[in-house]
Amino acid sequence: MGQPTRRAEMRQGDNQVIVKSGRSLKGLQAVAAAAALFVAGSASAQQLFSWGTDPITNNGPVPAGYTPAPFLNGGAPGTGNSAAVGSYLAGQPVKALKLDNKQTLNATDVANVYGPNNVRYSFADFEGAGAIGRVTALRGQIAGSAGTGPSLIANTSYVGNFDLSPLAFDPTRRASQPNSFTSSDYFSSGVNMVNEQLYPGSGSFRSPLAAAPGDQSSAPNLRSSLFTLPVTRLTNTTAAVPLGNKHIPYVSRFNIAGGESNGTAGGAPAFYFDAAHGTAGQALSRGDFSALIAHYRARGADGVHLLDPGMLNYTRQEAESDVAAGFNFAPFANIFAGGGAKLASLDTVTRVNGNLKSLEESGVVLSGVYSLTQGTGKLEILISNLSDNPADVTLQQKVGGKTVTALAGAGINVLAGQHKLLDFTGAGTSWTLLNPGGTPVFTDLTGRDGVGVPEPTMIGGLALVGCFAMGRRRKNRA
Repeated sequence: MGQPTRRAEMRQGDNQVIVKSGRSLKGLQAVAAAAALFVAGSASAQQLFSWGTDPITNNGPVPAGYTPAPFLNGGAPGTGNSAAVGSYLAGQPVKALKLDNKQTLNATDVANVYGPNNVRYSFADFEGAGAIGRVTALRGQIAGSAGTGPSLIANTSYVGNFDLSPLAFDPTRRASQPNSFTSSDYFSSGVNMVNEQLYPGSGSFRSPLAAAPGDQSSAPNLRSSLFTLPVTRLTNTTAAVPLGNKHIPYVSRFNIAGGESNGTAGGAPAFYFDAAHGTAGQALSRGDFSALIAHYRARGADGVHLLDPGMLNYTRQEAESDVAAGFNFAPFANIFAGGGAKLASLDTVTRVNGNLKSLEESGVVLSGVYSLTQGTGKLEILISNLSDNPADVTLQQKVGGKTVTALAGAGINVLAGQHKLLDFTGAGTSWTLLNPGGTPVFTDLTGRDGVGVPEPTMIGGLALVGCFAMGRRRKNRA
């Protein structure tokens, strides 16, 4: 069974962390100390996965830097592919697999795969009535296996299910579309890997376009809601992840499942980002998507699992490349690899133009990673402004006990739609800014117009082809 959560939901201001249970931790040193608990021990522990690749069926190739994860097909003895999956995993340094909604494993499947192998990651996609019972049964089967069971019990092998999370309260969700799982489901199932979904545009997130008050977002524009709400959900989930559990969310650049559409493409609902629909410049660009992934890592993601690209004429290979560029963002990755890495902030508020606002309300996200043991100290901060106006962003006063004094009270100006990196070095009890004003990063901002499409899809030219051809991918769901 999972361990009790450390926090149910965390909201942080300039000088405090407010916890839903009523407890509070004063001071940003406490913020940094709490954030440090969610960092994996080494860069090698981080993992990237792609739902659309399968090394056994050659639906790939699996890109460099991604962990191969074949689909395990159960069934009557002799009818599934467990023998092939078990044989394939035997030669892999990191063993991972996926189970879609149709799969139920029998004793032979478990013996072929989990018996001889120590499978580190099992990603289930069980949906609908009975899903928690199936997840619980799967966890029990794996726990009883010879090769993987002891590791699962010791929290060095991980089992999770799509959108199953310990987060008790999620302020990013629409009132009309609550999660089909509860935090109690997470603990009762016995899983130890959190796989919340972070699909911009899906009906699980509130939106400026939603009609019902309980579904509406306070974001300054559509683009910023697509960016800030997933970051907020991930941040709150990080605060709820039990100690020893993995945190690997499902991600995409866009996903219309359950959300608003303003047209069709290939006979399916679609969302057009263009002047004709009054939504010009409101899609997340490829650079925005990479920046989004970088924020996820700097806020506690141990890895990410890419679903579908989500945009017309945007390939899975391009999406995989953009995810890798964000997760392996060198300024963050170098600190993670160098020892003593800690998260600089789990704030869900930012001071913009002198006013303290939620990430959603401001359209601005600030995340960072630091180490006090690398040289005299290293700190990297990424600021993203997805609103339509320039933002003067005030940094927090302290990180890791060191005072951010180099700005002399001045903020950092970030243009509308821009991402900026701030480089700091430690100097005594202070952080010294090395690049005044910051450096623009993730500058591939083309593609903020386009067509968002549903999943699962196969895209060819300007049309959708065979919406259900990739039967292994999950059904549309919010």
